Amino acid sequence: MKRKIVILTLLLITMMPAFAQIENEMQQTKKVKIENGRAYLLEKFLERDYEKVKEIKDYLKGLEDDNYCAFYPWELWQLLYWTSEFDALSVEFSVDSTDFHALDNKVMPTKDQLNQQLYIHSVDDEHILRSNLQNAQLSAEDNEFFSIFLDWNLKPISNENQKVVNEELDKFLAKYPNTRYEWVAKNIIHMSYYEESDWGYGAYFDLCTGFSTGSMSRPVIGIGLCFDIYYKRLTMYMGYDLVGAKTTIDRMISDGELCPKGTNVTWISLYASLGYAIIDNNSIRLTPSLGVGGISESCKNQQHPEYEKLDKWYFTYDGSLTLDVKFHRPLLEGGGIRIRYNMGVCNMGNNEISTMHMISIGIGGGARSTKKVN
Repeated sequence: MKRKIVILTLLLITMMPAFAQIENEMQQTKKVKIENGRAYLLEKFLERDYEKVKEIKDYLKGLEDDNYCAFYPWELWQLLYWTSEFDALSVEFSVDSTDFHALDNKVMPTKDQLNQQLYIHSVDDEHILRSNLQNAQLSAEDNEFFSIFLDWNLKPISNENQKVVNEELDKFLAKYPNTRYEWVAKNIIHMSYYEESDWGYGAYFDLCTGFSTGSMSRPVIGIGLCFDIYYKRLTMYMGYDLVGAKTTIDRMISDGELCPKGTNVTWISLYASLGYAIIDNNSIRLTPSLGVGGISESCKNQQHPEYEKLDKWYFTYDGSLTLDVKFHRPLLEGGGIRIRYNMGVCNMGNNEISTMHMISIGIGGGARSTKKVN
């Protein structure tokens, strides 16, 4: 037994140099060198040492071969803006499908923070990149294309932004039909987007309350439902509020019977109005509107329920202001919170004009049909 232990110990001692050599070789593999080099480049980039960034970038590019790639294309493009190497950037942009498909057969860099940090700092310090470009004294073709790339790369992803970039690219390609940047322009930067239709629809459920003037019953609290039809910035609102209210004076029912002051009544407010959005962006939509409507109030004499109901209808002229606060969250895209103020003016008879003021807050959403634009 002791002899076996001695033999194993001697074998281990003999093999230790070999193990050490293998470990050293592992630390010198191209993949590890690329990973370490990217980490070092990121460190120097965050320190804003762009001369050192250029040196490390060149070192990493020297490690690339038919099997290994040190950068994703968009990483290298952004780095060249930061190091102001626009001649090299021109070469990197002058690629075609063969060059891009060759990447499929290469070992790409391990996921790290380089790409993310390049993008964050490029967005935050866009003015530096624009200044580098302005000071480079490039040809008109190069300057225009490099500027379009920045517009595409640094602006938030949205259908509207992509539409603008596509229009810029179409003008660029028409101006320079034989440009060496054609493949990147058409296959990387030029992307499909979705364009909204002019028509749309929406629906909102709300809680409401309000007050009234004159002898009209006073609304207390209720619920409502509103349906929207959109055409560009125009909106047609159609809805109702079902409200509990109290009579403000003794009201005649029939045969001289009274519905006493303070009696609970049912109040239904109907409205249809047309508005134009004076503000409509990604966050809010503010729409004043004008329209017509009506108020129905009804109750029974609580002391003599055998008598007919108080059942009155008032025609109203309505004006409203609607604020929609838009959501941009998963499962709630297109939805939002609605705050609405509505004023109705009605003739109560006997030359009495009363006004009804309603405030509601609700939740719902709207949508427009979309079409894909290539």
